[in-house]
Amino acid sequence: MATKSRGNARQPTDIDRHIGGNLKRLRRQRRMTQVELGEAVGLSFKQIRKYESGENRISAGVLFLAADTLNVRIEDFYAGLPMIDTDGAEPRDSNAEELGLLFQQITDPRERLSFLRLIKEIGDSEIFRQARANRRDP
Repeated sequence: MATKSRGNARQPTDIDRHIGGNLKRLRRQRRMTQVELGEAVGLSFKQIRKYESGENRISAGVLFLAADTLNVRIEDFYAGLPMIDTDGAEPRDSNAEELGLLFQQITDPRERLSFLRLIKEIGDSEIFRQARANRRDP
């Protein structure tokens, strides 16, 4: 998805469009309108629309304000992009990131606890133990 071309400073890249798409997704998940987000970060809804469509590049400052307003991490805007591994760490799992985002949306402490118990039960089930063991075997 990401292009190697840097383009010029004014032209959005595939990465900019991806970030804009994630901005839109995260905003909608929180049932917030473009007008509401724009007011919260000090911009017009038209500018938010341009960011979300990838028509305009979003600045680091606006990205920070949007993350704060939407109660997400900055890296959530980059979710789904292929990352270049420079430190030998395992590649990030976009499913795990999505699971984390969904968990953040649960506000009731009892529902959060139930969700965690469910995930632990699934992870501890025999079929998943076997699947993990098979992945480790060459």
